[in-house]
Amino acid sequence: MAKKASQQAAKQLTDTPRETNYNLLVWIIIAITGMVYSGCLNNAILNFDDLEYYNMYPEVINLSMASVKKIFTSYYLIMYQPLPVLTFAINYATTGMDPVPIHLMNVVMHLINIWLVFKFISELTEKKNIALIVAFLFALHPMNVEAVSWMSARSSSMYVLFYLLALRSYVRYHKTNFQTKHLIIAALYFIVSLFSKAQAVTLPVLLFAIDYYYSRKLNTKLILEKIPFFALSVVFGLITVMDSDTQGNLKDGMLISYNAIDLFFMVCYSFAFYFVKLILPANLCGIYVYPPKTGGSLPWEYYASPLLLLGILFLLYRFRKNRAAIFGAALFFITISINIQLIPSRLFITTDRYAYFPYVGLFFIIGYIYNQLQQNEALAKKYLQPFGIVLVAAGLVYCYAIWERNKTWNNDYDFLTDIIEKNEPVPYISRAYGNRGNYFLNNGMINEAIADFTSALKVKPDDGQSYYNRAITYVKVSRWQEALADLDSSIKYNPKFALSYSN
Repeated sequence: MAKKASQQAAKQLTDTPRETNYNLLVWIIIAITGMVYSGCLNNAILNFDDLEYYNMYPEVINLSMASVKKIFTSYYLIMYQPLPVLTFAINYATTGMDPVPIHLMNVVMHLINIWLVFKFISELTEKKNIALIVAFLFALHPMNVEAVSWMSARSSSMYVLFYLLALRSYVRYHKTNFQTKHLIIAALYFIVSLFSKAQAVTLPVLLFAIDYYYSRKLNTKLILEKIPFFALSVVFGLITVMDSDTQGNLKDGMLISYNAIDLFFMVCYSFAFYFVKLILPANLCGIYVYPPKTGGSLPWEYYASPLLLLGILFLLYRFRKNRAAIFGAALFFITISINIQLIPSRLFITTDRYAYFPYVGLFFIIGYIYNQLQQNEALAKKYLQPFGIVLVAAGLVYCYAIWERNKTWNNDYDFLTDIIEKNEPVPYISRAYGNRGNYFLNNGMINEAIADFTSALKVKPDDGQSYYNRAITYVKVSRWQEALADLDSSIKYNPKFALSYSN
């Protein structure tokens, strides 16, 4: 039965453009995506980042004009992201801490983005068959689960929504003989995208890529019209790095000392990581820590990664005259580059959600290949049906992978265990152990809580918070001397932590 369904779907993909109702197919894709993501609606609000928005920032749970002003003038979890935080405040004001409306908003944003991706590529290329492939892969690729299922990752899908609207306006600017109103509309959408997440700063460079795709000649007008966009990027970029915590991470973000050679291989690995996960989206994780050095060396895959990049660059050189291929690659590299931790501002080297929009560029290349096969009768007879079958089979696998991956965010235990099991025991993982220890403590599992706080201290012996957490756990079972010793250690490593003194 499944084989028959796959063959029928593949036939739809291999029909000629005139025979295919692309709009209907996109709505079917959106409906299927909504069903497979429905599994995340009842997931908990996690103690890892999620609850911090509500516990650390009073303005999020007290929506008013004053709190809105506070939200737009503050940083949240080392980011300037006022619009997503405002939506968290709206969620709380309307439905409290009910997780279903919170997760539903994330899912709805992704569904809107699927439609916007389809429309953007359709309008850019005037080929709905390419747009359908791109929308299909964007909708169901497992790397996008994190941007949808994790409440805290809402900023990723939200900035992309307005980013896509800005790109569509710029395409219309091209197609209406450069009417200024469309450029202004693109700038307004760009501003809203910047208020959602700093990653939007890449848009002005991507506008040049669209100019290249349309073979627009480089002239003064082309450059001058981009100046306001670059000015906005600079302003919001400065706002982002003015955060004291971000500056601290830029200064001390790497938990192990790396030299320039290490940084080179780490940058190569970061790019290679996203290419590998595009083809093989397995063993995904909410956190990928910086690699430990064993005997002064990084893991072998870091040294192998430049070879993969050289192969990709060689392919780009071979197809350097193909504007579609170069545009797709440019979209990917331009938008992913802002997240490559050349100078670390975060404590993890890569994340799944960073690929949420950049993968559109690589999906575009796949869609272009499909279009070329469809246009060539000889190639179509030989390769088009297998191509369609592979895509449909991938979609079925992706649906299952999304459903299973959604379970990772089911509760703190599942999420944190996934992080602990898939990462090396570097100092950052102490946070995962600490949060899982709190989960055990809150659920009355005292021995498990003590074990996790102890594990946190093994990977980060100077963590005053973990000493404090273990101390209050010891108190619950009347292990007074051990509690006192841990409180002393907590004060030693974190002398400004008042609770250690009062306890």
